[in-house]
Amino acid sequence: MGTVEQTLAGHRTLRKYVLPGERVVLTRRSHWGKLLEPGLTTFVGFVAVAWLVDVAAAVAGDGSQWLWWLWFVLVGRLVWRVLDWRNEWFVATDKRMLLLYGLVTHKVSMMPLVKVTDMRYSRSIVGRILGYGEFLLESAGQDQALRRIAWVADPDTTYRELCAIIFTPTQPWDGLPPSVPVRVPAPVPTASEGRPAWPPVHEHRPGDTQPIRIPPRPAVRDDTPGWVVSGEPGTFVPIQDPQRNGPSSPS
Repeated sequence: MGTVEQTLAGHRTLRKYVLPGERVVLTRRSHWGKLLEPGLTTFVGFVAVAWLVDVAAAVAGDGSQWLWWLWFVLVGRLVWRVLDWRNEWFVATDKRMLLLYGLVTHKVSMMPLVKVTDMRYSRSIVGRILGYGEFLLESAGQDQALRRIAWVADPDTTYRELCAIIFTPTQPWDGLPPSVPVRVPAPVPTASEGRPAWPPVHEHRPGDTQPIRIPPRPAVRDDTPGWVVSGEPGTFVPIQDPQRNGPSSPS
């Protein structure tokens, strides 16, 4: 089982948003650099509070211990950011791109692949050092729910995989998609009763090199007196009545 299949098997949330018939191409969690700021803030807060408690202890005694509650606020903020980071996923299928995020209120931003006209890839100095990037999607001047994808982990590989599914050239076709057949009348058989049978049809798809020759419909006498079926379907012409000088009229 590949990495993508293992990720889908282990996360029910991801499977919930994948449609039947969609093929998941890649799944990415945001880069761990997103947690760098809250982690550093918590560490610096610990050092600052520990120094303040030590200084204030000489004046206020044990009453200075309440300063640790300030640090617990920073710890709670760090825990929240970690849980939010674990809940955020970027998923690309063969039909669309999805960004799943939100810890309390789950949100899904989506961009169909057919809407993407261009994609800008950028990496800052810090991004090159830590190994993350940012994608900016363009969609023919229209505002889409998914436009900016930040903190992309393994950005070079992700960029190549996205370009492969977004901008892969399609096979040329002759005015019609390959799934649409062209129905061409087959040669018309002559019925034994004298009536022309309705012609069957066979399918001719784009790319066929053999020409189809359609012979003209043979003239067959119709049951209506004085009229005969011409070579064109649905066309009747009068015939000469040998006992009259003009064309015979139907009775």
